[in-house]
Amino acid sequence: MKPDRLQFAALLVAATAAALSCVDHAITEPTSPSIDAPVFQAATTAKKGGGGGGGGGGNGGVDSCSTVIVGLIKQTVGPAGGVIALGPARLTIPPGALKAPVTIQAQIPAGYAGNYIQFKPDKTVFLQPASLTISYSNCSLVNVTQLKVAQVSDVLQIIQYVPSTNDLDGHTVTGQLQHFSNYAVAW
Repeated sequence: MKPDRLQFAALLVAATAAALSCVDHAITEPTSPSIDAPVFQAATTAKKGGGGGGGGGGNGGVDSCSTVIVGLIKQTVGPAGGVIALGPARLTIPPGALKAPVTIQAQIPAGYAGNYIQFKPDKTVFLQPASLTISYSNCSLVNVTQLKVAQVSDVLQIIQYVPSTNDLDGHTVTGQLQHFSNYAVAW
């Protein structure tokens, strides 16, 4: 793998840790929050990398990022919708996207050098898309104009890209999610 692609792969890994991971995350309803205290620590080294292949993945990859907050948060979100924020990621579930309250777990695992996030419980499907916004201001800017949100495997292999918009001025990328999974910033 070329050095610039290796750095991008490391960034995608960290972004994906911050993004969804085919597992549902807990989100709290605005009217009756039920939140477990988040646990955070700083992670500065990349141990896993990936990119390329699978479901529209093509020749893309994940970029490398500087220190990423590592942590876990649980929230319950219901039919009224809600927001979960962890590290560089913010998941917005619109009203009507869930039929019933769901306890969602968002996790940014240690050992990744990209903006990567995992969401649980698995098999949670939204009745209308949820929006996942991930900052890449802490990442190298390789292929910045091509950045998207990608569904990725546990080893950061790109499974597919989700419909995304890239705010170049705000250094964020927002993807439309249909279900929980692992997600990362990728190109």
